[in-house]
Amino acid sequence: MPGNKDMRKSLASIGLAALAFGLFSGLNAAIFKSMAERARLESRNDGERTLNLLLAGLRDHDDFGSAIESVESLRQKVLGIGAYADDGTKAYSWGKVPDSYSLSSAGESLAGEPVRLYVENRENDSLVLILHPFRVGPPPPPDGSTKAQPGAVAKGSPPSGFLFTTLKKAELVYLEIRDPSYWRNRRAGEILFPIIELALAAMIAFVRSLILRNDQYKRRIEEQKSLVVLGTAASTLAHEIKNPLLSIRLQTGILEKTCPESARREIGIINDEVERLSYLSHRVGDYLRDPAGNPRSFDPLEIAREVGQRLCGREISSAPDAPPPAVLVDPERLRSVLENLVRNALESGGPEEGVAIELGPHEGGARIDVLDRGAGIDAETAAKAFDPFFTTKSRGTGIGLAVCKRFVLAAGGAISLEARPGGGCRARVVLPAAGEKV
Repeated sequence: MPGNKDMRKSLASIGLAALAFGLFSGLNAAIFKSMAERARLESRNDGERTLNLLLAGLRDHDDFGSAIESVESLRQKVLGIGAYADDGTKAYSWGKVPDSYSLSSAGESLAGEPVRLYVENRENDSLVLILHPFRVGPPPPPDGSTKAQPGAVAKGSPPSGFLFTTLKKAELVYLEIRDPSYWRNRRAGEILFPIIELALAAMIAFVRSLILRNDQYKRRIEEQKSLVVLGTAASTLAHEIKNPLLSIRLQTGILEKTCPESARREIGIINDEVERLSYLSHRVGDYLRDPAGNPRSFDPLEIAREVGQRLCGREISSAPDAPPPAVLVDPERLRSVLENLVRNALESGGPEEGVAIELGPHEGGARIDVLDRGAGIDAETAAKAFDPFFTTKSRGTGIGLAVCKRFVLAAGGAISLEARPGGGCRARVVLPAAGEKV
């Protein structure tokens, strides 16, 4: 069944879209993870370089603080550095560091292999480098000696009062450095990743909709090809029917003159059916021909008066509010539309005196209302009334209103049916005024 086939296609497209999103999302996650890992390694490498600069600076300075203060780049980068004993007490500090610190503070155990931790501090946009254990050996011997003399310091070596006394007690060194570029990149990644995920989902949904729409267009093209063939066949059939109908009508005219009076009723039935087939053939031809025709500017009140006189034998058209503006439409097409609507009004079951045509201006164009006091129409029937071959009449063709809609839409107008207050129906045709875009 077509419905089941469409459902299977829809489910298959959803599955393919989900698979594509999973693949692209995985690739996106891998790219962002790789970029984040690269930024993390660069940040840690920067921390290691800073620590090496500080240790190298102790050759010329009394402590870490004086080494930092002497170099502008270090003063801008380092937030704080501290040395801590086994029990977590602070042996030395410069800048902002915790008053006490141990590996348990960082969630690590003191047991096991030496620890080198990198702790990211989002609040300060910084990276904390923790070294444990931090061991400093005895002071180096003087140049050319194999044994250190008590109180002697080698030439160019750091003062023993800091490195070999203060830092010798330290088991852990805590170094916190600013790293705003790392944190900018990380925050950008945290914002961009979901945005790209949403963009991927939207793109895949859009591509899926394009594929489904393209499939619908292909089916419509195939249907239209079939309709073209069907229309050509119907047009040929309608044309071919006219000749036999004409012959039948001529023969019944002869029979009317030669047959007795008792056979006149049967001949009348034949004539009625011939007339109905002729009308149907004419309507099918109307539906298949060019709906736009040859538009020109004219007063629609003229056509309305002509149709009313011919079908009702009296004046049924009026412009109670104001005369309608001239419209740009094929007069024959408008005549066909009004004939259909007036015939429907006459067949609505109401009194013939209740049938009327009212015209007037409407939103820069012209309106033509065909009114009756018949059985009326409900909203569901009004919505289907313009579909080809839809009819509520036992002997209706369902072609007339479809023809009306084609002609009115081709002229750039609109047509609708609705129930009238007090009973009956109103068929409204709205056409753009001459000079407006049709």
